[in-house]
Amino acid sequence: MKKHFIVPFVLMTAFVTAGCMPSNSSSSFGRFTSISIVDSSERIKLDTKISLSDIIAFAENMTNQMLQSPIFTTAKKPPRVIVTAIRNNTHDENLRVSDIYDRISSVLVKSGKVRVLDESALNFNYVMHVELTDVVTRSSDGQKLVEYTMKIKLYDLYGELKDQWADDLSLFKNR
Repeated sequence: MKKHFIVPFVLMTAFVTAGCMPSNSSSSFGRFTSISIVDSSERIKLDTKISLSDIIAFAENMTNQMLQSPIFTTAKKPPRVIVTAIRNNTHDENLRVSDIYDRISSVLVKSGKVRVLDESALNFNYVMHVELTDVVTRSSDGQKLVEYTMKIKLYDLYGELKDQWADDLSLFKNR
């Protein structure tokens, strides 16, 4: 009597296990055969909406470019810098500029090349202005190109522009 229950149980277990196994020799999940992380510089953008991770990486790169300038590399002691509020002149009102501000400040502090001060400080060497803009272009065939530009400008105590850095991030959308 026990043999009658064991055989169907073994067969059912074999069918369920076979149904859970990949259909080919490589591992798969659903219809995808592999998952990998791609360097952000190699990603193809199919959406013109900028992601927070993209803009934060963009801000980090720009800040690191600035830190490589002679203003910081030849300074005898870390300059005192005030980072002003970031101006968001893009079409995306939901862009979280406070996160961008925090990342820029963090990169500056962690570099050891800069002392970041509050905007109310009176004893500083430079004021850093950051602006984010975008330009939207549409073609006749429905394609959309959005170019984001970040500009960092560094002014001294007297308001003189000491240096500036700018870079573009282009995002495309096909329809």
